[in-house]
Amino acid sequence: MNELPPIAPSAAAPRKRRVQRSGAAARGGRRKRKRSPILTWWEGALLGLMALGLILILTSLSRADESLLSLRAQRENEKIAWEKEVASHQVRYRDLIEYYAAANRLDPAYVAAIIKRESDYDPRAESSKGALGLMQFMPATFDWVKNNCGYRNADISVLYEPEAAIRMGCYLLRYIIGQLNSDDPVLVACAYHAGWGNVKTWLENYSADGKTLALSEIPMPDTRHYAGKVLNAYAIYQQYYY
Repeated sequence: MNELPPIAPSAAAPRKRRVQRSGAAARGGRRKRKRSPILTWWEGALLGLMALGLILILTSLSRADESLLSLRAQRENEKIAWEKEVASHQVRYRDLIEYYAAANRLDPAYVAAIIKRESDYDPRAESSKGALGLMQFMPATFDWVKNNCGYRNADISVLYEPEAAIRMGCYLLRYIIGQLNSDDPVLVACAYHAGWGNVKTWLENYSADGKTLALSEIPMPDTRHYAGKVLNAYAIYQQYYY
């Protein structure tokens, strides 16, 4: 039998060439895509701004709560102080005040305010200048007024009697109103404290309208302070007692 001639190497079936892979392909196949970050930079910035805004809102709310609590506490303290102020204006000798106020066509609340500021309802009050009694009469004023009030023969110690002091004080207030031709509470208080002659001069020189005096227009500091105190007491007596 004839033998087939051997196949030449060049004619043999081609061998598969082994391709060498590099990088990711050599380690396991397909190349992986690069993942994008979870948040972009502008999204992170936006979240940061939102967080900052929330912090500012919470801080503002906290401060608002603190301010509200402080305001409530302040109002409560003011209320307590005002209630104490009103309570300190209790009226003594009320029947006498109302009787002699009516007899002299006066507002009893105003008479009560004058007494409050003159003596704080102490019938034996004495000032450093020598004024005596509930309505603080100086000796010279007493000597003049007593003759018109049924106390012609009385000595100055009668001013310690509440009825005598209130009777003469109401008479003097009505006389002042006649001299000023005005029952303006500021003018009358100033005249009771500093004399109606001074008040007439102040009206000519300091009053904006020549008829009234604002507290700021009263040139004497002690009289200005006194008139302000009388007005405050007058308002309390009108609102809470009369």
